[in-house]
Amino acid sequence: MKFFDSIKQRFDNLLIDQQPSRADSNAQTINERTPYQGPITFLKQLVPIGQLDEQQLSELRIFKISYEPGAIIFNRGESTESLLYLLSGVVHLETAGRQGLDIAAGTFEALHPLSSGEYRNVTAICKKQAEVISIPKLAMDLYRQRYNINPKRLLDLPESYQDNALLNKFIAADNLVMPALPDVAIKLREAMRKDIGIADVAKIVMLDPAISAKLIQVANSPFYRSVSPITTCHNAINRIGLLSTKNIVTSISLRSLYKNKRNELNILARNYWKQSIRISALSYTLAKLTDCRDPEEALLAGLITNIGIVPFLKFADNQADDVYSLEEVHSALPFVTGALSALILDKWHFPDDMKNIPLETQNWFLPGDDTQTSLADIVLLAKYHRHIGAESMAKLPPITSLPSYAHIKHAELTPDKSLKILHDAKQQINEAMQFFSA
Repeated sequence: MKFFDSIKQRFDNLLIDQQPSRADSNAQTINERTPYQGPITFLKQLVPIGQLDEQQLSELRIFKISYEPGAIIFNRGESTESLLYLLSGVVHLETAGRQGLDIAAGTFEALHPLSSGEYRNVTAICKKQAEVISIPKLAMDLYRQRYNINPKRLLDLPESYQDNALLNKFIAADNLVMPALPDVAIKLREAMRKDIGIADVAKIVMLDPAISAKLIQVANSPFYRSVSPITTCHNAINRIGLLSTKNIVTSISLRSLYKNKRNELNILARNYWKQSIRISALSYTLAKLTDCRDPEEALLAGLITNIGIVPFLKFADNQADDVYSLEEVHSALPFVTGALSALILDKWHFPDDMKNIPLETQNWFLPGDDTQTSLADIVLLAKYHRHIGAESMAKLPPITSLPSYAHIKHAELTPDKSLKILHDAKQQINEAMQFFSA
């Protein structure tokens, strides 16, 4: 329990030391809404709009607004008309569960929007006299346009990768050899497009004894807790359900793709596969706790986020020893993962809401404004929770600033709930490591 106690302590440091009185929340803003005349250099520090060029930033109509302590800056549930960033003072963000955190000007957290997404998912209350700058939502649209989600265009090498000889050779190859989805998974996904029953699905799954055994193992795992053990593939499918069986069989079969001849590449592939399992287990747990998407669908969505490394590592595996260095392989993986993963999932005819997940989850602010929770939202929040408790946690933006947080209706992803997600997912990860491993 020491692990979770230490995380809770780190979360507690973010919690309020004195909540502003809601009785004071009727206080009005100081009647000042003036054009922002500060330096562009400050705007360039803001996440994520600071990535816009100076001309784009200078053309935005940006205002500065002042608030008195106790004034409500915006209420939970309101539509988002603009992006608000804290310029001075302290603002308290209150979640649905009446918990929250303070954002103070001049901190890392203040470089992020107080909230984003189509609707506000927190209430913002001025705790110490504050100034806020209001930036049109157009800025977020312009930012997202910089990330064209056409995977083939994303394979154009940026200047920072020009010196990577292996990556240049891979991109220049006439035909990218994409991995094929394992036979059982292909047959099952094709058959499921028709009206078939449990017996027909069982016949397909039993074509691969290893996958059939894994499916029985899944049916007897904590994912599907039951007092009576399952011993047949038919009964496993009956317990799990047809749609969930399709997703789980696909998930199990992916493991066979993460294998290479060279030991150093095999270790690298295995590490990425384990990372995918952790994201998958967190996605499953988040979907189940928030009750906004099918957990097994979320589980598969988490597993496919790194599938793009498979063809690149296979390519490296087939090169002569002196063609590349392991350092070149490591440096190239963040670049190829998103684009190649999307291309592979398109080739495998995955549904639209799943095939672009590897691209949409490479950046905390890419998921677009939507009133529905997407699988990309779930996977992105799973990636967020993967950093909690690690050294990289210090670089996390406030969860309330993420569009994906705003997309979860009645979200209460408070510190306590995040601890529950981590605790539940830790048990799921241990199980998943067993039946998703070779």
